[in-house]
Amino acid sequence: MKKAIAITGIFGIVISCVYAGEGPLLRTSQQQTSIEKPASEASEIAGRVKELLELQKKMFDIERNVIQQDQELKQLAEQIRQLQQQLREKIEEKLKDNEEYQTMKQRREQIRQEYKKVDFSKQYNWRKLDKK
Repeated sequence: MKKAIAITGIFGIVISCVYAGEGPLLRTSQQQTSIEKPASEASEIAGRVKELLELQKKMFDIERNVIQQDQELKQLAEQIRQLQQQLREKIEEKLKDNEEYQTMKQRREQIRQEYKKVDFSKQYNWRKLDKK
């Protein structure tokens, strides 16, 4: 579950950067102009994305600990989880015949499988970030 959240978060940030014009992430040789952002700016953006991911993970861990310590929050979290599951099931039922959605769903699964093969958890040990 954590890997899925991490993948989704990374994917969302990358897509946001591409469509918001934050950096030259996707570029063909025809698109290159004399007004290109320097490499240092691109590495600065990558650094900010990394910092953002670190902050989100630390915040999530703190939130999870608070929820585990408070019975009322625990109950709310469980209710939300159950409602999200019901929502997901109903959405899947309604979209089972939607070809575009099913194609994207398959592609997402392919990307997840590729991610599992690379095993980023060994290359980028997020646990080390918590100790800093």
